[in-house]
Amino acid sequence: MPQPATFSTFVIEQLAGGFTVIGINVPDHTQNVMNQRFIDELAEMFLFLRQNPPRGLLVESLQEDSFLAGADIDRIDAMWTQSPDQIMELCDKGRNLLSLFSSSSWPSVAILDGVCLGGGLELALACDFRIATENQKTVLGMPEVKLGLMPGWGGTVRLPRLIGPGPAIELIASGESVTGDQAQVLGLVDACISSSSARASALQVLEQSIATESFQKRRHDQQQPRILEKPEHDFLLATTGAVIAGRTKGNYPAPMAVLETIVKGSAQSVHEAASLESKVFSELARTPVAKQLVRVYRLSERNRKDGGLGDLTKTSSEDFAAVRRFNKPSIVGAGIMGAGITSRHLRSEFITNLVDIDADALQKSIPAILEEAAWDRYYQKTNYKKVPEITGLLMSSTQLSVISDSDIVMESVTERTDFKQKVLAEIEAEVSASTVICTNTSTNPIATLATALSDPTRFCGMHFFNPVRRMSLVEVIRGPNTNDSTVAAVVLHAKRLKKVPVVVRDSPGFLVNRVLTPYLHEAVELLREGVDLARIDRVSRRFGMPLGPLELYDMVGLDTAFYAGLVMANAIGDRIDASPVIPALVKAGCLGRKTGCGFYRYKSTGHDAKIDTVNENLNTVIEPYRLPERQITDDKICDRLFIPMLLESLLVLDEGIVRDACDIDLAVIHALGFPAFRGGVLAWGDSLGASEVVRRLDQFEYLGPRMIAPPRLLAHAESGLPFAAVGERLPVSQKHV
Repeated sequence: MPQPATFSTFVIEQLAGGFTVIGINVPDHTQNVMNQRFIDELAEMFLFLRQNPPRGLLVESLQEDSFLAGADIDRIDAMWTQSPDQIMELCDKGRNLLSLFSSSSWPSVAILDGVCLGGGLELALACDFRIATENQKTVLGMPEVKLGLMPGWGGTVRLPRLIGPGPAIELIASGESVTGDQAQVLGLVDACISSSSARASALQVLEQSIATESFQKRRHDQQQPRILEKPEHDFLLATTGAVIAGRTKGNYPAPMAVLETIVKGSAQSVHEAASLESKVFSELARTPVAKQLVRVYRLSERNRKDGGLGDLTKTSSEDFAAVRRFNKPSIVGAGIMGAGITSRHLRSEFITNLVDIDADALQKSIPAILEEAAWDRYYQKTNYKKVPEITGLLMSSTQLSVISDSDIVMESVTERTDFKQKVLAEIEAEVSASTVICTNTSTNPIATLATALSDPTRFCGMHFFNPVRRMSLVEVIRGPNTNDSTVAAVVLHAKRLKKVPVVVRDSPGFLVNRVLTPYLHEAVELLREGVDLARIDRVSRRFGMPLGPLELYDMVGLDTAFYAGLVMANAIGDRIDASPVIPALVKAGCLGRKTGCGFYRYKSTGHDAKIDTVNENLNTVIEPYRLPERQITDDKICDRLFIPMLLESLLVLDEGIVRDACDIDLAVIHALGFPAFRGGVLAWGDSLGASEVVRRLDQFEYLGPRMIAPPRLLAHAESGLPFAAVGERLPVSQKHV
């Protein structure tokens, strides 16, 4: 076979027996992506193969742990300015390009070793056979719904015909990934074997398929509709539709569009199903939800590549050689947060010390830690087969001396300043001078805690959020004496734990609790004005929050909220007073889920306790603190809850607590569950417009200082400039915090 012209994204290898290997190697990317050069050269590749047909084709990646990660995000950005017809045409062209695999005269097999997502999986589906590897980095999925989109290059056409409409809907509508083993069970891949034997197995598959012509039969079968019987059709629409509606609350159109497209398209011809896919994709691509979710993705990508120190780390943290990597972590404190942090380390395969002087508390925490560390996201349950392996990573002790050789120690004891200072001093006395010491605090100033240490340069906050498994944000809090190397190393460590770190300056409440406080405060004020508790929470959930503010109070714990509220009242007391309702509930023993009673009454105790009823004694507790009752609409309740969050965010920017608006939006999404489809609190403010926010504030003048427009808001209203532009390119800020 003659050699083709040189390709920059592919390497052609010719093997004995007439087989050709296409090796994917996209330059200037840490993962293979489908950028414009890739697409252009793939078309050229097929032209060459037509002119020089092989007996069989093998497709593999030359990049470690990455088969093909899908479309380059820049290609998605380009769609915002295009018409529906233009977007449909792009879908058709891409799908037709991939169809060249299945329309060729030779069979093809894809070796999936590493990440295979989105368009990458669509390419693999276009091949006749697929072999996944046992590499733990091998994951397959179609995450387009997380960008407000759905597959547009044949994913909704080929996948249902391969594994059935029901499993295809679940995989695409959830946006979740599966391992090679799970993909084999689904029928998505033909085998899951070791990386070292993948090529030999692939060649054997090609030889067998040629000898038996099985690939031709497979192609024919894949062209046939998957017509569902009416009972199955109706059941799928009802049950899966209800699940999707429960997940999305009607705020994310893409998953329901996936359901409807697959159910309808599976019964159609391939051509009709493809046309339907293009049409629905073009409709989704022009929704505000998709634009906001793509922006949030860009914020996440900036965070992934950023070292947290502005111009100090313009390159990826993984490539920044000067950043120290921790390998011997220790956690001090086996309470709820300490246990969650420990589980996260075990899940990331760190050998981890857990220390607590209370032997009973330590032993009681271990089973829950191991179960959480072995949690399987796909099956939504603990994988007990992994528990013995994970157990070997956990070292528990009541003796602080076991941390002596640790390179990072995270303190997570009771949120009392004096006790934390005592424990931090004891930690410093046990470890080497190079050990980084962190505190998991939500309220205590880093500067105050640092007074207990002789070397505050290696000390910072590392604030995880509860529950640790679900909340991905970590606030990395720089104290006044914390050095750059400490911050950069802790940021990198958070990323190795698969968390989203945001660097913030030391201040009361830091970032998240600072922005959260006005929201929680306003909910209690509405209660005092006679607004129904369930109505307040319902309005918040309808806005898109995972929990209403009063539900959140109960989850956090009213005693914890009380102490945090005192800190915040001292810091921003000109706008927010400490509510008398919270200490009254605490005095009555109503601490929330932990005691089975707070604003609500619960069926049990603990973090996962379910609401039973409203606390029947709530009105009695509130009565001494009643405010004049006001008639208020749901829309105004919504404004009362969320506009104060926006105002506080603007003040945070003014004070330089964070470097820019983008970090605030990312933080509230990952820590508070602020709805991603709204893009974050500042992006939501932009959707209203600064002038409209000022107008709405005028309606609440009677509420006093907390509803006065800050100068930054008035400046934006006058200039018309956004707080955080949607769809903007996001360079790494040069500003240090």
